[in-house]
Amino acid sequence: MNGKTVFIIPGFKHTPKNRAYKKIAKMLKDEGYSPVLVTIPWKHSTLSQNADYFLKQYKKIKTRKKYILGFSFGAMIAFVASTKVSSSGVILCSLSPYFKEDGFLTFGCKSVAKRSKAKQVHMLYGTHEAKSLIKRVREAYEYIPSSQKHLVPIRMTEHNIGDKRYLHTIARVAKLLN
Repeated sequence: MNGKTVFIIPGFKHTPKNRAYKKIAKMLKDEGYSPVLVTIPWKHSTLSQNADYFLKQYKKIKTRKKYILGFSFGAMIAFVASTKVSSSGVILCSLSPYFKEDGFLTFGCKSVAKRSKAKQVHMLYGTHEAKSLIKRVREAYEYIPSSQKHLVPIRMTEHNIGDKRYLHTIARVAKLLN
């Protein structure tokens, strides 16, 4: 592996075979990263189990810099994982709004955000996504301790990581990671 690896965690019930994730992997490879597309066993699993499953893969790869990119529920997995390992950075794309505060999980958004160990955090979201998602992303952003955190709204974009505006923004963020 080269010095920079990025793990790509798809959204709920998505797989790495989805065209958008293949495009992201190619873009990141062109930027000098070694992309690792993660397959999550979605069926009958919890967020904690998914995060633990991901972390087993994360810990197997030895490289100088590790980044985690996740979309929607995959961003939640990346977010929870960032509290358990120190990564060079996370790119949270359209962080799902299903935390304890929203009546879903046992994870509180505020407590997860405060415990993030990522050196850099980039939080992307589409300006045409659900209001609850935008609100949750902005709240999480406020509590993240990293001094290198960035809130990145993507204009005219819905909850679709395959949207060309979303892909363009991910490529731009990849250039900023250090």
